Amino acid sequence: MPAQFQSWMVGLQWRDVLASGNDLGLAVGQPQFVTRLKGGGTPFDGNTAWELWYQIQISDAISLTPALFYLSRPQGNLTGPAGRNRFSVFGGLVQTVFRF
Repeated sequence: MPAQFQSWMVGLQWRDVLASGNDLGLAVGQPQFVTRLKGGGTPFDGNTAWELWYQIQISDAISLTPALFYLSRPQGNLTGPAGRNRFSVFGGLVQTVFRF
């Protein structure tokens, strides 16, 4: 076997937050990362991903969902050591859904 991988994720969602029909969610996890290499090496290749979102139900047919996300080490072991030069990603987006 050349390498072993793993990933995990947990998410929580609360319904009717601040108003009926509006939902709040939080998720944290690690996308697939290497846990063991051929020959027995064990690199620190992990990356933690966080997401926070709030769905606003504008009408029966329209919802708006702003979300924030953070990736601690998007390139895994290639990201580099912790400290000032550490590469991480913080971002946001807005999703609009129209139902017909």
